[in-house]
Amino acid sequence: MGLAAHTVGIIGAGNMGRAIAAGLARASGMARIRVFDTDRKKSEALLRDLAVEASTSIGDLAAVCDIIIIAVKPDALASVLKELVGLPSGALLVSIVAGASTESMEKALPPARKLVRAMPNTPALVGEGMTVLAPGTHADAAAMALAGELFSHIGKTLVLPERLMDAVTGLSGSGPAFVFTMIQAMADGGVKTGIPREQALLLAAQTVLGAARMVLETGEDPAVLRARVASPGGTTIEGLHALERAGFSGIVMDAVESAALKSARLGGKK
Repeated sequence: MGLAAHTVGIIGAGNMGRAIAAGLARASGMARIRVFDTDRKKSEALLRDLAVEASTSIGDLAAVCDIIIIAVKPDALASVLKELVGLPSGALLVSIVAGASTESMEKALPPARKLVRAMPNTPALVGEGMTVLAPGTHADAAAMALAGELFSHIGKTLVLPERLMDAVTGLSGSGPAFVFTMIQAMADGGVKTGIPREQALLLAAQTVLGAARMVLETGEDPAVLRARVASPGGTTIEGLHALERAGFSGIVMDAVESAALKSARLGGKK
C-alpha cells in the first residue's frame, strides 16, 4: 500500500517537521496528515499554511495514525517515547532525532515495533532534501519502502547501514552549511572584483546549483567535469591552484570528518 492508504502523524513542528508536512501536503492522494507540537503556535502555523490537522496530545495522534514521525530535539525524545507505549503493533515509527540509535529507542518502545531511523537535511524545506534511512530490528522491506516513499516527497532517499549515520550527519546533514559558506565566499569574491552584492549572490548560488545538477544528471566523476572546465593555461586552473595551495580539499574533508566525530560524541559513542 502506498501513502494514500495511511494517516501520517508528525510529532514536532520545527523546521524539519514542517518540511516533511509540506512535502506530504504537496503529494497527490495523501489521505490525512496530523501534527502535534508542545508549542501551539507552531502547530497553528502549519494549520494555516497546509492541509493538516492538529492533535491535542501525542496519545491522540498515535491513536489515529499508522505512520508516526518523531521530529523533536534529542532532549525531548525520552518523554515522547514514553507517550508512545500504546503504539499499535502494526504502526511504522520513523525517527529523525539526531544521535538516537534504533537500539536505544527500541528499548523504550513496546516489543517488535517497526522503527526506521532517518537523517534528512534542511534543503528538504525546498523539496531538495537528501534523506538517509536505516532500518531498526523489526523494519521489514515493506516498512522501508513506505519510509522511502514518505521522504521521496522532500527530495532524494538512500538506504545505508545505521553504523554510517554519524558519517552521513557529517556529510549531508551538516553539508548544507558548508555549501552555504562556499556560496557566501564566492559571492564575496565577486563583490571584491566589482560585481554588486545581489548579482554576485545569484551568480554564486546558481553556479553551485548547476554544478550539482551536472554531477547528478551526468553521473560523471566531479574530477572529470572539473577537468573539462580547466583549460590549459586558463583562468580556471589558476583559481584551482589557489584553492589547492590553501588546502581547500583537505579543509572540506576535515569539516565533514569533524562534524561526523561530533555526531558520534553526541550519541555517546566516542
